[in-house]
Amino acid sequence: APMDRLKVALERLDVAIDHLDAAFDHHKARVSAERDELGRALAAAQEAEAEARAVADTVSARLDTAIDRLQTVLED
Repeated sequence: APMDRLKVALERLDVAIDHLDAAFDHHKARVSAERDELGRALAAAQEAEAEARAVADTVSARLDTAIDRLQTVLED
Protein backbone atom coordinates (compact mmCIF):
# COMPACT_ATOMS: atom_id res chain seq x y z
CA ALA A 1 0.00 0.00 0.00
CA PRO A 2 1.04 3.65 -0.17
CA MET A 3 2.45 3.59 3.38
CA ASP A 4 4.62 0.61 2.51
CA ARG A 5 5.97 2.41 -0.55
CA LEU A 6 6.64 5.49 1.57
CA LYS A 7 8.43 3.37 4.16
CA VAL A 8 10.62 1.78 1.47
CA ALA A 9 11.36 5.18 -0.04
CA LEU A 10 12.34 6.57 3.36
CA GLU A 11 14.60 3.58 4.00
CA ARG A 12 16.29 4.11 0.63
CA LEU A 13 16.68 7.80 1.43
CA ASP A 14 18.25 6.91 4.77
CA VAL A 15 20.74 4.58 3.05
CA ALA A 16 21.56 7.27 0.49
CA ILE A 17 22.16 9.81 3.25
CA ASP A 18 24.43 7.33 5.05
CA HIS A 19 26.43 6.91 1.82
CA LEU A 20 26.71 10.68 1.43
CA ASP A 21 27.87 11.02 5.03
CA ALA A 22 30.51 8.34 4.51
CA ALA A 23 31.70 9.96 1.27
CA PHE A 24 31.88 13.36 2.96
CA ASP A 25 33.86 11.94 5.90
CA HIS A 26 36.26 10.21 3.50
CA HIS A 27 36.72 13.43 1.50
CA LYS A 28 37.25 15.46 4.67
CA ALA A 29 39.92 13.00 5.89
CA ARG A 30 41.69 13.08 2.50
CA VAL A 31 41.68 16.89 2.41
CA SER A 32 43.03 17.00 5.95
CA ALA A 33 45.83 14.56 5.06
CA GLU A 34 46.69 16.58 1.95
CA ARG A 35 46.76 19.79 4.00
CA ASP A 36 49.09 18.14 6.54
CA GLU A 37 51.39 16.95 3.74
CA LEU A 38 51.45 20.43 2.20
CA GLY A 39 52.27 21.89 5.60
CA ARG A 40 55.20 19.50 5.98
CA ALA A 41 56.42 20.30 2.46
CA LEU A 42 56.18 24.03 3.13
CA ALA A 43 58.13 23.66 6.39
CA ALA A 44 60.83 21.66 4.61
CA ALA A 45 61.05 24.25 1.83
CA GLN A 46 61.30 27.08 4.36
CA GLU A 47 64.05 25.21 6.20
CA ALA A 48 65.95 24.62 2.95
CA GLU A 49 65.58 28.29 2.05
CA ALA A 50 66.92 29.35 5.45
CA GLU A 51 69.90 27.03 5.05
CA ALA A 52 70.59 28.34 1.55
CA ARG A 53 70.33 31.91 2.79
CA ALA A 54 72.81 31.15 5.61
CA VAL A 55 75.24 29.64 3.11
CA ALA A 56 74.85 32.64 0.81
CA ASP A 57 75.49 35.01 3.72
CA THR A 58 78.65 33.08 4.66
CA VAL A 59 79.90 33.08 1.07
CA SER A 60 79.15 36.80 0.77
CA ALA A 61 81.09 37.57 3.94
CA ARG A 62 84.04 35.48 2.78
CA LEU A 63 84.02 37.20 -0.62
CA ASP A 64 83.96 40.61 1.08
CA THR A 65 87.00 39.60 3.15
CA ALA A 66 88.84 38.30 0.09
CA ILE A 67 88.08 41.50 -1.86
CA ASP A 68 89.32 43.62 1.05
CA ARG A 69 92.56 41.62 1.18
CA LEU A 70 93.05 41.94 -2.58
CA GLN A 71 92.47 45.68 -2.41
CA THR A 72 95.02 45.94 0.40
CA VAL A 73 97.57 43.94 -1.60
CA LEU A 74 96.94 46.01 -4.76
CA GLU A 75 97.25 49.29 -2.86
CA ASP A 76 100.72 48.43 -1.49
